[in-house]
Amino acid sequence: MPKISVPLNRFEGGLNNRDAARDIGDNFLAEATNVDVSSVGRIRPLGEFKNLSTSITSNVDNHQPGYGLFKINVDGSPEASGTTTTGEHLVYVNGDAEVYIGPTSNALADWRSADLGSVSTCKPVFYYADGGLRISDSELGNASVTSAFQRLVRSANGYASGLDSEEMILIDAGFARPVNADFEDSDAKDCVAAASGAEDGENPSSDFLVQTLPSGTDGLWPASTYTFGVSYVYYGNQESKISTGLTNISADGTITLTDGQFPNISVSIGDGDIKLAQIQGMRIYLRDINNPDDEFTLLLDIDFEQGSRISLADDFDPLVDASAGGFDVTNDAKNVNADNRAYAIKQPGLDTYATINGYSSDEKEISFNGNSAYGYKTAVVANQRAFVGNIDYVDSEGRTKVMGDRIQYTPVRKYDLFPQSFYLDIGTNDGDEIVKLAEFQDKLFVYKKNKLFVINIASGSDAGWYVEAELENRGVQSPGAVCKSDLGLVWVNEHGMFSYSEQIQKLSSTIDDTTWQTNITAATAIVGYIPKKNQIIVVGNTNTDTPVGYLYDIQTQSIVNINSTSVLEGDRVSNFVVYGEELVCLADSGTFKRYDPTPAAQTIDIKTKEIDFELPSVDKRFYSIYATYEDGNAAVISAGLDGAAPSDIFLNDTNANALNATSMGTEEFTIATSNRGGKSLQIQASGAVSATFELQDLSVILRAKGQR
Repeated sequence: MPKISVPLNRFEGGLNNRDAARDIGDNFLAEATNVDVSSVGRIRPLGEFKNLSTSITSNVDNHQPGYGLFKINVDGSPEASGTTTTGEHLVYVNGDAEVYIGPTSNALADWRSADLGSVSTCKPVFYYADGGLRISDSELGNASVTSAFQRLVRSANGYASGLDSEEMILIDAGFARPVNADFEDSDAKDCVAAASGAEDGENPSSDFLVQTLPSGTDGLWPASTYTFGVSYVYYGNQESKISTGLTNISADGTITLTDGQFPNISVSIGDGDIKLAQIQGMRIYLRDINNPDDEFTLLLDIDFEQGSRISLADDFDPLVDASAGGFDVTNDAKNVNADNRAYAIKQPGLDTYATINGYSSDEKEISFNGNSAYGYKTAVVANQRAFVGNIDYVDSEGRTKVMGDRIQYTPVRKYDLFPQSFYLDIGTNDGDEIVKLAEFQDKLFVYKKNKLFVINIASGSDAGWYVEAELENRGVQSPGAVCKSDLGLVWVNEHGMFSYSEQIQKLSSTIDDTTWQTNITAATAIVGYIPKKNQIIVVGNTNTDTPVGYLYDIQTQSIVNINSTSVLEGDRVSNFVVYGEELVCLADSGTFKRYDPTPAAQTIDIKTKEIDFELPSVDKRFYSIYATYEDGNAAVISAGLDGAAPSDIFLNDTNANALNATSMGTEEFTIATSNRGGKSLQIQASGAVSATFELQDLSVILRAKGQR
């Protein structure tokens, strides 16, 4: 039979080491390390991580592997300087729980000396919503405090400094309830009857003076003794729990109404610390102490800027500015009297604490913030709610305990309130725990260490939520092992790499299971999306200076090995974030890194399938191999017959198998006469190549012997 030339010019299938080398597809490679095969008919070296323009030089060498980094988009400046810088910012929390922030144009700076507590093993968890960033330590044993940074703008004069800008500010964590000290003792300062129109208010020595008086004969309140309840209203219309027994409002914190009587109430507001940014108002309630089923009924709603009202359906009556005395006073502007600072509330309203907030005033807890005994290990914002999972919080019996199966969630658009009764228990008593929450297409993905639960949360009401899927062996052990991409959600574990768009797919199906499990340390593996190349990168272990991993190309559905420290960083790394359309991480050296997909000098290893040219039983004579390539540097070409490991089978000339040509061209590699006989051939190209290296095709000259 005559000699024939067989071309090998399709490599975009990438690596397949699961199947026998002789049986993989023609466009696959039996080995593909540190190369990019995303362009049809072209093999090039991978890119590398390069320094990002932002960096910090201290307190970065102790971050926990796979943790520490977050990206926010802000409308106003979050920097301590107050300089207006909108757009993307990196947030970094080191292992000492110190918080840093900055845009690409500036070095990251200490964020107003904020920290989560004096710890050395901080594993921060973040979520961002409604102009505010919340940071907590997922290492629950550290008992650290959640920090909050919020963009708060107040228009009125006399409030906390800096509130007339778009700057994000560090605020006190938590929603503290009013305390007695906030109120002046008003025992001798009863409010006069509203009908008199003579109430002008008095200058409070504390933050508030609440003046009340039972009066009238035409009231519709049931005759009884009522306890006052007072709450603070924080940013985002988020209300604290109610305080009762405030003896500075009355001697015992109550008011007694006889038949026909109704309460008159007036509030004078001082200019003290109560006008901090996060506290935007207060509410005063009454509750019948003789009726155990009674809920706190709204008596007066006060916004420190807009005014006061007795119902949420009413417009606010502007506060009266007693500028000479330095305080504001409520004012019933709808009353027929011209000068009436007191409200005559003749009947109970329809607004209660429960109807306003969607949960009872008897909730044992409503917020994680500000309590070092509480915490969570993962958080996500979805469908205008915040969800947190694997929590240290209050159970149904009021006991503080770690609940690895529990998710707490907020009411709609109240991203800091987690009422105790707003919870989901996922896979209870299964010996597993929640590691990561993620959202995609109106679904909440609950990753435990072993199982994945998919919860449909498309309904605006939690009553309409349901578990859509429960999947074994699809969980993760590292929060950084999940990312979003153009493919949908992508995650990795010891069983492989998976994605979800319309259904779950295994992306690593061409990788041998044993090889994958050797390279992937589930507890410290991370995954990230490279927008500029539409690729996904996997780091098998973030806690080593000799990392290995994989690169998956979404367009070609190909996967390749990575063992280059220039690609995976020869250092402990944080989690990945997408920042400025680039994949970014923080190396243990204290330098922020970005992945540049431009080919870089690498040590590569590629190996074709074991080629039998569709004549598996026929003996052949192999004469030479042609390679079309550029700038192979120190790489060599080798080959193996009939399953033997590739070696130098070529004529014994100096550099006979070297890929050392610097310009694009086709080079012949002649096989030594003694090495020409066999049924199959496998070709390998390996070694150090230049950044401009490119392999376009291989071809084999052979003759098949006659069949008997």
